[in-house]
Amino acid sequence: MTSRTLFRLGVCLLFASSAQAAPVMLTGQVRALDAEAIMVPISDISPTTLRYLVPEGSQVKAGDVLVRVDPGQYLAAVEQAESEVELAKARRDKELAELRVAAIDAKMAVIQAQALRDKAQVDAEIPREHLSALDFDRYAGEYERAKREYALKQSELDAANAAVTRRQSDAELELRKLAAQLEFNRYRVGTSEQKATRAGTVRFGFDPRLGQRYSEGMSASPGQQIGEVSGGGAMGVRAYALEPERSQLSVGQKVNVSFDAIPGQSVPGHIERISGAPEQKMEWGTGRYFEVDVVLDDTRLVGQLLPGMSVRVDATGNEALAQGSTP
Repeated sequence: MTSRTLFRLGVCLLFASSAQAAPVMLTGQVRALDAEAIMVPISDISPTTLRYLVPEGSQVKAGDVLVRVDPGQYLAAVEQAESEVELAKARRDKELAELRVAAIDAKMAVIQAQALRDKAQVDAEIPREHLSALDFDRYAGEYERAKREYALKQSELDAANAAVTRRQSDAELELRKLAAQLEFNRYRVGTSEQKATRAGTVRFGFDPRLGQRYSEGMSASPGQQIGEVSGGGAMGVRAYALEPERSQLSVGQKVNVSFDAIPGQSVPGHIERISGAPEQKMEWGTGRYFEVDVVLDDTRLVGQLLPGMSVRVDATGNEALAQGSTP
């Protein structure tokens, strides 16, 4: 091996050693570990328009609406179903009233037929020796006719009562069907918005396509997280590493964390998680970044932290390499 070759090898090793020793500085922000995610509600259209967003930084309580999208056809379907339910009830009441009147008329006809039958029975039971043959046969025939008339009126009453019962059953079935349709459409309208399940502060993220913070009128895909509601729970740090910096980071690596809002102070921490694939952050340019979640090992500043505070995470490349290959 010539002296020139040895010189070149030494220069390469020197540059490699310098690169390994170069510190890695990441930027990120404080986040609430128990924050409630704000998701784009279900919609038949993708991407869908954000019709309403609670203002950024708002203090919300459980039950407050956080985001709403256009419910589309389901809102009109709710109004139509409500009208159909009211019409069905009115139609049921009208038809039942008519059928009940018919049943009352049939009942009166039965009473009259029964009275005529009873009278005819009395006449027919007069002994033959007290009547002429003509009258005896006439009374017997009248009694038979009265019995048939009574049986006919009784069958008409039974049919009228059955019609009332049948209409009540049909109306109940129809109303249950309409109520189920109404409930489904109301459910779909309800899924077009998300309500807070806890009290906290609202923060929205950035659209990865446009690099702009989410606001009313923008579009997003259903199921996509667009923000969070953070309370007063545990705090952590999420930083972002460019693709070339990933090789100098590893899970468990010790780091130093400082906060823009608390100048002159920093706390130690360690990397808990590194995302498996990089993603673009259009608000930061065209680069692709890995998410790096950091746990604070010293909690003395936690009481002063608020979600969204800017942070700087300092790590050294040597330590990352000393810990072995990255997962």
